[in-house]
Amino acid sequence: MEGNIQQAHLFIGVATLLVFVVRGIMMLAGSNAVNSRGMLAIAAVFTILLFASGVFMGFGAKLSFTDGFMLSKIIGLLLFVAFGVIALKQGLSKPIASVLWLIALGAFVYTYLIGAKLLAPLF
Repeated sequence: MEGNIQQAHLFIGVATLLVFVVRGIMMLAGSNAVNSRGMLAIAAVFTILLFASGVFMGFGAKLSFTDGFMLSKIIGLLLFVAFGVIALKQGLSKPIASVLWLIALGAFVYTYLIGAKLLAPLF
């Protein structure tokens, strides 16, 4: 069962990243569809599923929210969401939105590297 949850979590992570990259490309192209109800709903569902499956795996491994591994992953995901939401809002200049989008992407990669145990947690 644990292996299935890990595979699902990985798939959801890839899907979340794909949606984020597609929305970023749409933002750079000036498309209004980046903030359409459908795109926002898809992004929200994948992000919630990513967080929920990660927390579920953490509790299955008997980790608490104060564990450095879990805390680093949660902070990384929150940074990804926060910078991503700001970057993809309408009204920002493309250079500022691009920098924020890249910071969000970096937060996602950071979270992945911690989850894959390729990087030590900061806490």
